Amino acid sequence: MDIIKKIISYFVSFVKLLWSIIAYIPTFLIRALTLMVIIIMTVSFFSKINNTIGEDTALLIPMDGVLVEQAQEISSFESFFGSNRRGEIELGNLAKTIKAASNDDKINTIVIDLSKFLGGYPADIFYICEVLNDFKKNHDKKIIAISDQYSQESYVIASFADQVILHPSGGVLLTGWSSKRLFIKDFLDKLDVKVLQFSKGQYKSATETFTRSSMSDQSKESNTKLFEVIWDLTTQSIEENRNLENGFIEYYTQNLNTLRNQNNSMAELALNKGLVDNLMTRVETEEYLKTQFPNKKSDWRFILYKDYQIDNSKKDKNIIGIISIAGTILDGNHPRGNAGGENISAIIKKARNEKQLKALVLRVNTPGGSAFASEIIREQVLAIKERDIPIVVSMGGVAASGGYWVSADSDFIFAHEATVTGSIGVAAILFDAQNTIKKVGLNEDGISSSPFAGSLDNGILLSSPPQETIELIQGTVDRLYDDFIEIVANGRGLSLEEAELIAKGRVWSGRDALKLGLIDGIGSLDDAIIKAKSLAGVKDYSLKEYNQTKNNFSLIKDILTLFNLKEDFDSRNVFLDNLKSEFLSIFKWSEKLNDRNQIYYICEDCTTNN
Repeated sequence: MDIIKKIISYFVSFVKLLWSIIAYIPTFLIRALTLMVIIIMTVSFFSKINNTIGEDTALLIPMDGVLVEQAQEISSFESFFGSNRRGEIELGNLAKTIKAASNDDKINTIVIDLSKFLGGYPADIFYICEVLNDFKKNHDKKIIAISDQYSQESYVIASFADQVILHPSGGVLLTGWSSKRLFIKDFLDKLDVKVLQFSKGQYKSATETFTRSSMSDQSKESNTKLFEVIWDLTTQSIEENRNLENGFIEYYTQNLNTLRNQNNSMAELALNKGLVDNLMTRVETEEYLKTQFPNKKSDWRFILYKDYQIDNSKKDKNIIGIISIAGTILDGNHPRGNAGGENISAIIKKARNEKQLKALVLRVNTPGGSAFASEIIREQVLAIKERDIPIVVSMGGVAASGGYWVSADSDFIFAHEATVTGSIGVAAILFDAQNTIKKVGLNEDGISSSPFAGSLDNGILLSSPPQETIELIQGTVDRLYDDFIEIVANGRGLSLEEAELIAKGRVWSGRDALKLGLIDGIGSLDDAIIKAKSLAGVKDYSLKEYNQTKNNFSLIKDILTLFNLKEDFDSRNVFLDNLKSEFLSIFKWSEKLNDRNQIYYICEDCTTNN
């Protein structure tokens, strides 16, 4: 009896302790969140205090990561505990900083460290080069580039520097541009997965990864033309900047191994051929910078570009709005770095309700994505036009497929010569995995009230679809393609026949797009702002960026996820989502494609490799 009493007593004590712990969890979470808010507010406050900049200070730009239009939002947990995600450099922020420094008498030199630069779209890289070149033209300012080794992307930037420093163990690796992807048709055949692809546009290659064993002739033709333009811009830029003979870079890339054998190392080859000015170790580089920018309190006198304060005090009643459509276009709400259809359309609606809005600039840097999300964004663009507010598009590294869908109705379109645009076509894809699951002992069976029930929910089918479903999807794709052609024709002032000739899912460089009438001018975001001002007929204005706001509940969501406080889930949907994710992860543009109808305006040819 005593034993039973003791057991009951221990059990009651345990329950009380457990209840105390459970009861304390909300208090702990509230205290943790409060502490987090205090830390964030403190850091934010001190980060706004202007750094004191002395005379002849260098602006240090460590290009650590990949150049992007809009950096992806980092979750609260990643911020607090650290993240293994690759670094990202926001194009707009970097350009603004360099422009501000060009008008700052205390900064006469930019030191740009390219050792960890991971590249970006050619057009975006060229835009930063143009901004750097403008910096040099202002009051005899100069640029010093340093790197352990120069990749092709990093060297394009470095070539604009007055002094290029290379580590003796490094080199300059120029190889030309390429576009390659993995084709998995044969692999899917081994798994007995049938791929049902629906596309419209002779050159539309978004589904080739799954339906072919190699690149189609049409895709090769389109890509060859595109990269001829980009390579021509690359070689011309480097040769002009480094005072090299015409054709030298082409010769260098074709004979790199022979040239290397004629020199003791890749670094000495780069020095002897005039690609770099000095070979210095890291220690020697540090000592050199000390002599150029002496400072008693630290190694050398510099300010990091992220710490450099920019004066945005100018205010005017006339507003020119700027909205970025960056990353893959996805259905629903999504954080920065992806263009959520709900997010972007809400932001455009907010700008539309701005009484003082005189013009809108859309900064488009996306390969496209969800057809539905692209359309609801376009609807808000049209609503802006109904207010007689001019809309100017500035295309970044890529503005293709869905990116062109949302741009076509604007009043004026700028792009860089190297911008990847066009890809006016539609694609849809389904995976028939009926035979695949049978191999592992799984079968799907049940009832359907129509031939279409359960066939369009996910994109992964565990039962072969009826012919009616196939015809429905193809008919929808055909209709959307015709709509796309009509939108392009109306927006660009072309006949349907003219629009069809330049569509067909083909990608074009900005240089060719100008000739074809897909864009109106070669220019940057700065040119788009000037054009917007002109179309609006205003003299004085202030810029207002309408940005996606960070999800303030992300930390709470992360904590709830950590404690596994989730809703029950449908195991079949989870299985299908995981299977679809595995297949789509082969695509270079996104593994998150989520159009509600599995139909996409997406450009697979828009990812470049060096």
